[in-house]
Amino acid sequence: MHISNFRPVKRTQDVVEVFRQVQEQVPAKLLFVGEGPDLPKMQWKINDLGLNDKVHFLGKQDDIAQVISMADVLMLPSEKESFGLVALEAMACGVPTIGSQAGGIPELVLHGKTGFLSAIGDTQSMAENTIRLLTDDRLAAEFREACLQRAHHDFCNDAIRHEYEQIYYRVLGREVPNLKPVCG
Repeated sequence: MHISNFRPVKRTQDVVEVFRQVQEQVPAKLLFVGEGPDLPKMQWKINDLGLNDKVHFLGKQDDIAQVISMADVLMLPSEKESFGLVALEAMACGVPTIGSQAGGIPELVLHGKTGFLSAIGDTQSMAENTIRLLTDDRLAAEFREACLQRAHHDFCNDAIRHEYEQIYYRVLGREVPNLKPVCG
């Protein structure tokens, strides 16, 4: 699955190339979610590669958690990404990310635990890692569990609020209370 606003910075051409390589070894479907200026290019390229019957364009979706839950892997090959909220949303649904080492993605996705990260444009590595997750049930299950744990424990509201409060106390020159966040 790939979710974005289909701008050049999202490198949707890489998603198609990764999928083409994956398809050579593993039967799969690709879901595109969202809209944007590169969408017609994707549709043309998919048609040109003869992958129309394996790719579905779902357009803009309101209930993103329900849509992400259909995926085995999220593709996020962006060349720039401030945080990668879609990867966090995917992790909260137990879906690992195949992404690039760009922007905030490496701060969010733990390489080899909640997903795999590759150099920007390294579609071969991304395809190999996707194939690993699609063909190794044990590895996929470990990643799914790690995704859920990371999303629900490391990024819960209490934990984030606690980190901000610690910063505020330090900036104000006050003693930081020893309170631990409660996350579920």
